[in-house]
Amino acid sequence: MSKKVIVIGSGPGGYPAALRLKELGAEVSIVEAWDFGGTCLNRGCIPSKAFLDTGHRVHAFDGLRKLLKDGSGASFSPDMLDWEKIKARRSEVITKLRTSLEKLFQARKIEVLRGRAAFSGPNEITVTGPQGAVKKTFDAAILAAGTRPSFPPPFRDYQERLTDSDRVFDLPKLPKSLLIVGGGVIGLEFACFFNSVGVEVAVLELLPDILTGEDPQVTRAVRSSFEKRGVKFHLGKKTVKISAEGPLKSVELEDGTSLQAEEILVGAGRAADLTGMGLESIGLAWDRRGVKADAQMRTAVPNVYAVGDVNGISLLAHSASRQGEIAAENIMGASHAFDDSIVPKCVYSWPEVGSVGLNKAQAEAKGLQVKTARSFYLGIGKAVATDETEGFAQLVFDAADETVLGAQIVGGPATELIHVLALAVKLKLKRKDLREIIYAHPTMAEAIHEALAK
Repeated sequence: MSKKVIVIGSGPGGYPAALRLKELGAEVSIVEAWDFGGTCLNRGCIPSKAFLDTGHRVHAFDGLRKLLKDGSGASFSPDMLDWEKIKARRSEVITKLRTSLEKLFQARKIEVLRGRAAFSGPNEITVTGPQGAVKKTFDAAILAAGTRPSFPPPFRDYQERLTDSDRVFDLPKLPKSLLIVGGGVIGLEFACFFNSVGVEVAVLELLPDILTGEDPQVTRAVRSSFEKRGVKFHLGKKTVKISAEGPLKSVELEDGTSLQAEEILVGAGRAADLTGMGLESIGLAWDRRGVKADAQMRTAVPNVYAVGDVNGISLLAHSASRQGEIAAENIMGASHAFDDSIVPKCVYSWPEVGSVGLNKAQAEAKGLQVKTARSFYLGIGKAVATDETEGFAQLVFDAADETVLGAQIVGGPATELIHVLALAVKLKLKRKDLREIIYAHPTMAEAIHEALAK
């Protein structure tokens, strides 16, 4: 007899789970309160990359000056940009992908329920939406409800007058100046985009450095690159006062520094979006970090699984997708586990950042003796030919047998190249294994080969 499974949320955790369940013969219903594709497609990964692509085009356009005849005078000015067209292009990208996803659900005959889901029993939910209140029974359920922007104090008291990583895409105009709260991936990607289109950008980070958890060499390279382009960083300082009145908003830091900008974007993390879902009624505890789940994606309630940001294990879209597939397979009788150690972590600014596995400090904290090898793009032919010499590739090995423990790449197509090294970590390849690969010339991937040769 086919299992009846409810998937709550159609983002990068929910829709792969629903598709995999259908492949395995389950009867699947998917619940979505907002838009197909969740935060990633509608307010996160995809729209932010559409914005960053605009920034890349501006960067390339401005770089043409080196190749023009003297006196040609072509250069970029922020006044040349049409903010409404930038937003419209982002909307077009989202619509195309969302429509494709909707058609995929239709083709696979996955039932779609619009509205908010709430558990009304251990094997029943009520979906309240345009169709009224509909009760559905299930054998298993997958929570993939995602997260919402989080406003830490003192910004929490002003959130209606500030913007966040969801609402920034709909600002009525391109601001002349912007304060970004948070020096993580979200904050840096927006800092990169807005700086590229002529906005004066400052980043506030409560911790001593940006990109917490990354190798110090990585954070140093990224911060230096941003600073050369005019982005200002205020690190290790607490915000003690905010004023959101008038044409300029302002903050005061604990050291007395006062900063002003037209807009303040709070990108200091996200919180689980589980309010009103009735989890308490089935004995499932949760907090702002979400619901606890094990490596098989099981929660404390045997037939309820949690995937993606809502379980707090790995707040990345591609982690959510793999977790969704694992939950689906385990519901249908498998016993698979999610391995966070092989998840590529990416920053899509420029320079790009891709990392996987352990960095030197993390490996040493585990008691391992390690060796590192690094090469710089300055010595790579393709990088020099394309004027992309910023950054490096670094590998971390177990000193005992030269097994690849991790890698970090800054610059070039780092978010693409890192998959080669993710495979090495997954398969526990050794240095000699990677050296035996023939790397095409000229390519940016030769940075990996050069590091291995050192």
